[in-house]
Amino acid sequence: MLYSSTVITIDSATQTTEPVSVRIDDAFNTVMRHNVHTLVFLYSGHHGNDGFKVGMNEYVSMQHINRKIQECTHVEKVIAFVDCCQPEIFRVKEERRLIQFNATASTDTAISLRNEGSPFTKLLVQAFTMKASGGKCALPHCECRIDGPFITIDSLSHYIEIHRQNGLLRGMEPDKSLMKINWQNECLAYNNSYKVAFRFDIVLPEPFTSKHTYEVLATTVNDYDALIQTILFPRFAGRRRFTVY
Repeated sequence: MLYSSTVITIDSATQTTEPVSVRIDDAFNTVMRHNVHTLVFLYSGHHGNDGFKVGMNEYVSMQHINRKIQECTHVEKVIAFVDCCQPEIFRVKEERRLIQFNATASTDTAISLRNEGSPFTKLLVQAFTMKASGGKCALPHCECRIDGPFITIDSLSHYIEIHRQNGLLRGMEPDKSLMKINWQNECLAYNNSYKVAFRFDIVLPEPFTSKHTYEVLATTVNDYDALIQTILFPRFAGRRRFTVY
């Protein structure tokens, strides 16, 4: 079971008094306290000779990440998604299993588009959430999907490859590394088919008495202000005009 307290997102743009590296160490301490047996690690950003760039002038080396993983003694399997230039391979203990998907090969560069972000990370999000969210593929006229109750290494690899061939990854050549893994049958996640959405009841103020329900897919919500100003308010205003007339 995945507890919400062990899902930790570290955004270097978030203003805190602590360095990002300290927040990363705190995240690993949380993993240790909860005795997590499957560790999922996702990094999307810059990487170079000094390691992962986690702040304006702050880096964390792969050696440090590997050391923190080794300290998580209850971890039996590591699933890593590494979206950066020249990605390094995680080093885990011999008795542990490793599944690592990289945006590109260890000698190549990854691509991030201005105002659009990384196409590899966007494809991963699409693969794991599109069936549940009712979203559409970023490729026009693409009717892709992952069938079955689980997303496996095989099905995700096939999904990535199809979109690479169709140009969604802008020339990047994704790579993967496995240790002690049956790559055809190993499950990465449930392939949830239920719709993920927020339901809002819009109640008009007096003298109006009407009430309307509006549903918003989770994939359309980026932040709270945008939800209010660009999604709910136009809907509210439209309902009000309808009621007046």
